[in-house]
Amino acid sequence: MAKFLQSPAAKEFIETVKYLILGIVLAVASYTVLGAVLDTKNPIVTVVSYSMVPTLTRGDLLVLKGIETSEMAAGRENGTIIVYYQPNRQQLIVHRVWKINSDETINTWGDANTGPDPWDIPADWVRGKMILRIPFLGYPRLLLKDFLGF
Repeated sequence: MAKFLQSPAAKEFIETVKYLILGIVLAVASYTVLGAVLDTKNPIVTVVSYSMVPTLTRGDLLVLKGIETSEMAAGRENGTIIVYYQPNRQQLIVHRVWKINSDETINTWGDANTGPDPWDIPADWVRGKMILRIPFLGYPRLLLKDFLGF
């Protein structure tokens, strides 16, 4: 066994595993730091549907920044694009702020949808507003989700 561990193939395998572990640790640390800097639980998200076409499309990668309700703009065409967690659907949704209610709940509307979402969104569901869009960069995550279930 000790002789095997000294072989070039074993040494190369051990080095590869070390780099994989280091890469995972750095990715998790970077995501955590980015979340703290941008004041959000989810600093990077992938658009998973076509409800925001033509503004955003499936596979776009978004960078988010935390936002208070008072900072949001409402409107069908120029409302703030936010990401919120919808507990009943257990998923993140990317839509535009359509209306801010007097109780500070929010109504959203996907650009490609025929009407607004039929629920009020409390402020604590909101993960952040979109500050950067990177087209197509979210496809690796979609492939993992669609084919491997991650």
